[in-house]
Amino acid sequence: MARILYGVMGDALGHVNRALIVAEEMPGHEFLFVGGGKVHRLSDRGYLVEDVPIPGTFYRNNRVDIPATLGNAVRVLVNRKAVIKRVADIITGFDPDLIITDYEYFTPLASLSLGRISVSLDHQHVVTHCRYDVPKEERFSRLMTSQSIKRLYSRADRFLVSSFFRVPPINPQNTEILPPIIRRAVVEKRPTEGDHVLVYQTSPTFERLFGMLEEMPRPFIIYGFGKRPARRNLIFKGHSVEGFLQDLAGCRYVITNGGHNVVSEALYLGKPVYSFPIANAYEQFLNAHFLARLGYGDYSVASHPVTSVLERFEARLTEFSAAIKRESFFGNEEVTGRLEELLGTASG
Repeated sequence: MARILYGVMGDALGHVNRALIVAEEMPGHEFLFVGGGKVHRLSDRGYLVEDVPIPGTFYRNNRVDIPATLGNAVRVLVNRKAVIKRVADIITGFDPDLIITDYEYFTPLASLSLGRISVSLDHQHVVTHCRYDVPKEERFSRLMTSQSIKRLYSRADRFLVSSFFRVPPINPQNTEILPPIIRRAVVEKRPTEGDHVLVYQTSPTFERLFGMLEEMPRPFIIYGFGKRPARRNLIFKGHSVEGFLQDLAGCRYVITNGGHNVVSEALYLGKPVYSFPIANAYEQFLNAHFLARLGYGDYSVASHPVTSVLERFEARLTEFSAAIKRESFFGNEEVTGRLEELLGTASG
């Protein structure tokens, strides 16, 4: 049995779910998680968790709330030296055989202070560590996001990028591109094609979407806004993992922002995806861009969406489904196999 220390950014469930999948796929090892926000949910699953602050992201009106996000980062980072020392003490006491960071700020810095090796496992580093082209109008957003990721989250020694789209790494010596990690609960679902559309929103701020959906001639099951009374053809549901997965497996297609995990799970189940990426969240735009580029779906960056975009999308559903069926979106064994090979590297 090996010991694995795992830093996790907990401001969104995607990071937490990915970490949980890895732990469940590697049951012979002891895990200690470090992080804040939603990371405490891992303790509910029986894992050890050490709480540390996170410079998380805040949203408003389907946009990244830049002042709130920067203000929170300042509050967190003002005590960075003390937190780095605390995490370093945790590392020393646990003495891990492998140190992983999923977009967590303090773990790689603490590892570095001890002269120990850390491995990044996330999707975000596709932004900074891979080669790809994007529309000219997104180049400034790409530059700003890349600088932020490099300054805050890129102090690991090796980078494993788990992604539904495969783009070449800039430096193959320290970066590998691997397929998505999918929850076993998703793998166990048998997809069917119902008439409803699943809508999932990362943050409950994009209510402008509702007016457009009410004009469409089919039911929409909506997660992310909590349980609410139904509005015509809109059905609002509260948080439920099993309910969400059943609605995902049985939907006709998916509408979401641009979070990588939800997109990957939808593609694994053969569902075309229409993305409304959150403004100023460049990684979400990149996911949406590759959905369209690879023929898996489409996207819009409009702040006031109109029904015509979905009507055009629905006219191409057969085309999208065929493109999805030609690819594989399951990388659990490949990712955890690579981590098994890296056991014992934490000490250099």
